[in-house]
Amino acid sequence: MSLSTLTPNVSPGAAFRYPYFPYLVMMFVLLAALSASAGVTVRTVPGDKAVTVPSFEQDGAVWVSVADVAQQAGFAHSQSVLSRKSTFTNASGRISFVRDNHFYTVDTAVFVTPRPPVQRGAALYFPAPDLVGILNAKYPGMISWDARMSAITVNTLKHNILSVSTEAKQNGTVASVVLADSLPYEVTYFHPNLVINFGGGKLDPKAPRRRLRAGLIDSAFTVQYDASAQISLILNHRIETPHVDYNRASRTLMVALRPKIEQKAAAPVVRAPSDIAGIRTVVIDPGHGGKDPGAVGPTGVMEKAITLGVALELRKMLEKAGLKVYMTRDKDVFVPLRDRTNFANEKRADLFVSIHADAIDGDKKRRDAVRGYKVYFLSQAKNEEDKMVAMRENAAVQFEEMDKRQNYDALQDVLASIAGAEYLRESQDLSITIEQSLGTNMKRIPRLQLGVGQANFWVLNGALMPSVLVEVGFISNTDEEKLLSDKRTQFQLAAALSEAVVKFKKQFETGM
Repeated sequence: MSLSTLTPNVSPGAAFRYPYFPYLVMMFVLLAALSASAGVTVRTVPGDKAVTVPSFEQDGAVWVSVADVAQQAGFAHSQSVLSRKSTFTNASGRISFVRDNHFYTVDTAVFVTPRPPVQRGAALYFPAPDLVGILNAKYPGMISWDARMSAITVNTLKHNILSVSTEAKQNGTVASVVLADSLPYEVTYFHPNLVINFGGGKLDPKAPRRRLRAGLIDSAFTVQYDASAQISLILNHRIETPHVDYNRASRTLMVALRPKIEQKAAAPVVRAPSDIAGIRTVVIDPGHGGKDPGAVGPTGVMEKAITLGVALELRKMLEKAGLKVYMTRDKDVFVPLRDRTNFANEKRADLFVSIHADAIDGDKKRRDAVRGYKVYFLSQAKNEEDKMVAMRENAAVQFEEMDKRQNYDALQDVLASIAGAEYLRESQDLSITIEQSLGTNMKRIPRLQLGVGQANFWVLNGALMPSVLVEVGFISNTDEEKLLSDKRTQFQLAAALSEAVVKFKKQFETGM
């Protein structure tokens, strides 16, 4: 290509007089192309103010200018040329990154990121989803990333749940929750309670607390937790499965409630006690064991020891109540996940109860902020929190022989037939009964969340009977680790579980 081709409007003599002219033309074209490329949109709410921040794509991720995003989020930015450190501060904290370094700090705690920030020109860039995750770990619910729209939303309010309202319709009732931005949510119904949990939710103190009576809803309560918010609706009539819809444009979660049409019950058939198929045999499954310690607490207490302690006490109590009880292990030995449900099936158990203790990662402040029990049954997870619990418990497969691990391949995304079979409802009912019994009897260990959870726990897959998994608390929490290792607490947990099993047995056998 000749010089005159690059500079069609300039004579060869002019090009000779300005030797850098072709390069200037090329730079102009390059800058024009860069300015025309789409950046990432950062929207702040309320107000829906939107700006475009510099970005580029690399290694399958969208990288954004950290300083530009932080500015929209209300952070002050300072940069040290010598240390290559960029620091972002606001009234309640400080986050620092170092160029090309995997380590970053939040206040005084040090963390590791898989992809270090890089510098282009004078700006520091970071993958958008990673940056959003780091900010949300420090400030839950403050910022979110929409990969499909290539957009970041920053909530500048102290709350992101703006209002709760109810409206009676001709064929039911609608509960509407207006959000400042999208939040992960879970809707759980067990009559007369319908509970909506929002991960990272912050309630507006002006949101209605009780004045929500309409149609099928008698009253409502809102509860603010450290890392979530909860709206509880008290219903005056049984309902069909709630229909949940989220309108992205209006940022409104709508839950449609329709009354359940009660069928006339046929006259009960009186049967002799010997004819009633009842609950006679229970298999207790103390989680982990042997080479699999399970979660390990701050002072070294192992999950496998806590679960065995609770299970041994529970066996005594259930046997005293007249039930036949088997245990998948009664000492510190390793039992593969699949062998546990196979054992229950071989013993023709009527109930299967798997006992565990939960844990989370992070610094001490984060670990000590999360505590409490929760009960789960086998079904598709409705939220990321339940999915993460199942992933932590399913990780026990790493201790199994390689040939046995192959058996779990089909369970990665698809549940066994039990998920849609006759035991699903009974498993949910047993979970609710246990959750209520723990709530009544446990004073020193609180609920993690109101309501029961569901996820694909491999240890429950294939159980041919109602089955549940009970997380008795968080061993990663300093105070709860001490409680769970205490024999008196283990006795109290066993007593609550025993009471629930006996109560469920009575309800199951009498139909009440």
